[in-house]
Amino acid sequence: MDANSRISPRSGAAILVAALLGGPAAASEFAPEDLEFFEQRIRPVLVEHCYTCHNSTEIAESGLRLDYRDGLLKGGMRGPAIEPGKPRSSLLLRAMRHPSLDFRMPLGGAKLPDQVVADFERWIEIGAPDPRDTPPSADALQQAIAWQTILEQRKSWWSLQPIDDPEPPEVPEPAWSRNPVDRFLAAGLADAGLEPAPLAEPRTVIRRLSYVLTGLPPTPAQVDDFEHRAARNRDAAVAEEIDRLLAEPAFGERWARHWMDWVRYA
Repeated sequence: MDANSRISPRSGAAILVAALLGGPAAASEFAPEDLEFFEQRIRPVLVEHCYTCHNSTEIAESGLRLDYRDGLLKGGMRGPAIEPGKPRSSLLLRAMRHPSLDFRMPLGGAKLPDQVVADFERWIEIGAPDPRDTPPSADALQQAIAWQTILEQRKSWWSLQPIDDPEPPEVPEPAWSRNPVDRFLAAGLADAGLEPAPLAEPRTVIRRLSYVLTGLPPTPAQVDDFEHRAARNRDAAVAEEIDRLLAEPAFGERWARHWMDWVRYA
């Protein structure tokens, strides 16, 4: 167990009390930092992905109610959704990992990101701190799952942040740099203790460009031509090859597939 997933003394005591007395720990028994973890990392996921189908007001699929603490602990037709302190035996966590087509949550959506699943594992490990002592009212539930509420939560996503123009970090200009943006890459590599990969051979470069932009391999003649041009002026050859590939019908066909997916989804 790493430092970020240690059970706090107060939460550990809450788990012990619950085990001895046979009941769930009271919300007041949990450490403030553990309740904050619930509010920041767990409640928003439950609200966005679980409340619609598993609530105590309108719909409780399989008898499961996830909008308050006792609903989680009691569970539904399959048994308790979670066992505080026991992530491996907690059904909710198993369902989030999509072990089978008929046992997965969210049922109709993609598997949640690994970081979200890891957050739930840590949350259960530290005793599932949860201040939701009573089910929400019908009005409170509707407000929690309203689109405007979800939108406010999603405004923290990087993709919804205002466009910014940050200054490149103050790092030595790398020898391989072709643009100030490369200083961001150099800083990231340095932070991770990594070195940049060696310069790719021209044959590798044209294959990468061709597959990325058109989804197709270059012809042998195109590879030979690129190698000859790169031997004279590598940067110019790369720029020319990118322009050629962008002008190919295959470029439009490849990227139209992504947009068609979005159109179909919308």
